[in-house]
Amino acid sequence: MTKKEYEDIIDSFEVETNPKYQPSGGETYCNFFAQDVADECGTPLPTGGCTDMLESLYGNKFPNWYSVDYLDAQSRANEGAPTIGITYDHVVVVRPNDGSVPSSIGQVRIAQAGRICYNDTTLSYAWSQSRRDEVRFYSWYTDEELGN
Repeated sequence: MTKKEYEDIIDSFEVETNPKYQPSGGETYCNFFAQDVADECGTPLPTGGCTDMLESLYGNKFPNWYSVDYLDAQSRANEGAPTIGITYDHVVVVRPNDGSVPSSIGQVRIAQAGRICYNDTTLSYAWSQSRRDEVRFYSWYTDEELGN
């Protein structure tokens, strides 16, 4: 998948205005959004809430999803590889940026459903400075990249 194809998939969900992802009654739908984007990319994520997803991904146990640092997360998204950032209570889709390398984790470009839905912002809007060290990043690796 190209960077443009990945961007177009993320944008197609219109997360900022799509009723499916808007918070309701204290509930947010970040996991639905991330799972929908991944499914459309042909790179399914584990089902369930954020805690279930994180437990399934932990230790690189879920097929083709592997742990990366924030620099690789942004680089892989820039190359068109589906990539997420996740904690036990929130998940975001890492989206391509202008091709630059972020100087800090807070500058990673994301799309998210949550209390506020953003199609294109930075990770600093998803987690406070004090929680950013909790964020784990996972990216999809093709069978070819894995040597399969």
